Amino acid sequence: MKTTLKSIAVRIGLTAVMGSAALFAQTKSIANIPFDFQIPGATLPAGQYSVQLEGSNHVLTFRNLANGHPVMLLTHAYNSETPQESKLTFRCEGERCTMETVWFAGVQGGYGPLQKRNRADGERGIVATVRLLNK
Repeated sequence: MKTTLKSIAVRIGLTAVMGSAALFAQTKSIANIPFDFQIPGATLPAGQYSVQLEGSNHVLTFRNLANGHPVMLLTHAYNSETPQESKLTFRCEGERCTMETVWFAGVQGGYGPLQKRNRADGERGIVATVRLLNK
C-alpha cells in the first residue's frame, strides 16, 4: 500500500514537471552500463542508455537505446564542485547495484534519487563508476 501511494505521488509529480521541462536546457549523455541496476521503482537491464537531465526540474531519464524504453525519476541536487568528467555512481552489494548519483561535466553538483536510503546501507558494498560519453 505504501509503495503504491509513493508510485502514484511520483507519477503525479512527473506529470506536473514534464509540462515545463522543454523550456529548460537539457544535459544528455550516453552510458554503457555492464550490469543490471536499480533505480527507485524499477530494475533496468545492462546495456547502453541515454541519460538525460531535464533542466532545473531535476528529472532524470534513462532511455534504453536497444528498445527505446524510458524510465524517469525525480532527483535532488547535491551542492558540490563542478566535475571535469560525466559519470554515474552505483552502490553494489553482491549481484544488486543501485544508482546513487549522476554527474555531468561542467554542471555544478550532482543528482541523486529522492528516495531516502538507510545510512547503514551506504556504508556497505562497493562503489562502481560508469563514465558518461557526451552526446
